[in-house]
This record gives sequence, C-alpha cells and structure tokens, in this order.
Amino acid sequence: MFTLLRQRDFALLWFGGLISMMGDWVLGVALPFFVYQVSGSTLATAVMVAAELLPRLLFGSVAGVFVDRWDRRKVMVIASLGQGLVILPLFLVHSTETLWIVYVVSFIQVTLAMFFGPAENALLPLLVPENQLIQANSLNAMNNNFARLIGPPLGGAILAFWGLTGVVLFDSLTFVSAALMILLISQSGKAAPPSAAEPRSAETAWSRFWREWSEGM
Repeated sequence: MFTLLRQRDFALLWFGGLISMMGDWVLGVALPFFVYQVSGSTLATAVMVAAELLPRLLFGSVAGVFVDRWDRRKVMVIASLGQGLVILPLFLVHSTETLWIVYVVSFIQVTLAMFFGPAENALLPLLVPENQLIQANSLNAMNNNFARLIGPPLGGAILAFWGLTGVVLFDSLTFVSAALMILLISQSGKAAPPSAAEPRSAETAWSRFWREWSEGM
C-alpha cells in the first residue's frame, strides 16, 4: 500500500492534504483556547465553536457539487492559499474588543476547508490506476487520521509556548506549503466537460446543480 507514495503526483496530493488538514486542526483547537484565555467567558468560547461549525452546516453538502464542476487541483491550491492569507488578521487580536476578528476569520477559514476536502477526494481517482484505488483511499483515510492525531496537541503546544502569533505563523506556513505541493501535481484536475447535447442555459445548470445536491443528500 505504501508503495503508492513512490508515485509523484499521489505523494504530492497525500502530503499536501496531510499538511493542510493538520493546519485546520492546529487552528481549530488553538482558537477556542485563545478566546477563553482572553475573555474568560464560556459564552465567547461557545460562539467561537459555533463559528467553526456553522460553515459545515451551510456549505458541507453543496461544496462537493461545486467542486465537480471545477478544476480540483486549482480548487485545492486556491483554498489553501486563501486559508493561509485569511488567518493573518488574527495578528490584530489582543483583547475582547477584537475577538470579532477571530469569529470572522474562523468562519471563512473553515468555509475554504469545506472545498478542499471534496476536491482532494475527486482528484484522487485521476492520479492512480483503478486497480490501486482502494489502497489509495485507505492511505487517504490514514492521512485524515494522522492530521487529527498530530494537529490538536501541536496546536495546544504552539499556543502555550508562542501564543496566537506562533499559531498564525505556523498555520499560514502549512497552508502555503500544501498549496505549493498541490500546484506541483502534473495531472490536470479539470472536471469532464458537459456533453455537447446538454442544454447550457443558466436555468438548466442550476436545476442540474440542485438535482445533484438532492441525490447526494
């Protein structure tokens, strides 16, 4: 199974995904602790957790339908670079008066992550032969578990020793590194073009979008 990591494109996808998701977990764990440190309020911390969960409820079921229409590789690169940039305003947070920045940043960051995951899953079958797809999916599941295992304690440790500044610097670096890895993948991640016989009106496109979303649900 691990011989798949010798395949350049798959290895770039695997390590890029691992680094990006680890960054998600570092930030997802560190921010609620930071909010409680600054505010001493369980309510403020609960709002922080809600800001992380709300994008999953709003966009979790539709992100994959959009990704199926876009270049998956570009989606992953843009999502990672966007995450790396959107967390930079956290440098401005030093008191309860600026905690609103944490909520906004967290909401946008998790929203971008909602598009990264489906794009990774959709790009995977394009990078490995069909007879190796089961092993590749198993490695990808292991990738997710590694991120969950490493990210939370790492986020807590960085926050304890270097504060939120250290978390932001580390996390931004992970997202940019992941974007560079995905960018180096040679295989195109473009979705299959629609059939020439398919109607192309905006109304038809939207009705098809909602049909695919309902089928997915």
